[in-house]
Amino acid sequence: MRRDADLLEELTADHRAMLTHFSEMKGMPLGDPARGELAAVVIDQLVRHAVAEERHLYPLARERLSDGPAVVERELADHHGVEALLEELRLTGAGSNRFDRLLARVIEEVTRHAGDEEARLFPALRAVTTPEELRALGDRARETKERSDGRPRHQPPTARPADHLPPPERSLTERVRAFLTPGAS
Repeated sequence: MRRDADLLEELTADHRAMLTHFSEMKGMPLGDPARGELAAVVIDQLVRHAVAEERHLYPLARERLSDGPAVVERELADHHGVEALLEELRLTGAGSNRFDRLLARVIEEVTRHAGDEEARLFPALRAVTTPEELRALGDRARETKERSDGRPRHQPPTARPADHLPPPERSLTERVRAFLTPGAS
């Protein structure tokens, strides 16, 4: 990706890279250990991409679009669903039928999500944001992806104060339970 790509170009390039990886995995025999290795790369890239969207794209959408809060909630729901699938996939051996089923679901969900963003969200944001703003956000998104460790820490922008979010060192299940349970942390 160009180092001067704007936010939407950066995220679209990520989507293209994911689709390429998905095609590669579909071409590999079921149970091939190389599918597991490539899946690990995909999981890492998807998490980094999701973190960049949650820190830069979604706050922009929430602020600039008239239906921004509703759009962002739908997008975050998609992220939560994919993150749960990624966690299952990460814990499943590449030689199992379950791995293949999970991988198929990840491919389906990510492909749908990316297509929806590119068809609806990105054009809407491009219409209400200057090229300079998008370039600056592209720089920040690249920095965010580089700093991310590729592990789900799902702390999307919400109305809930940051000091009440569960610590990232907890397991995904513990964090979700703590996040959804009032008074728990």
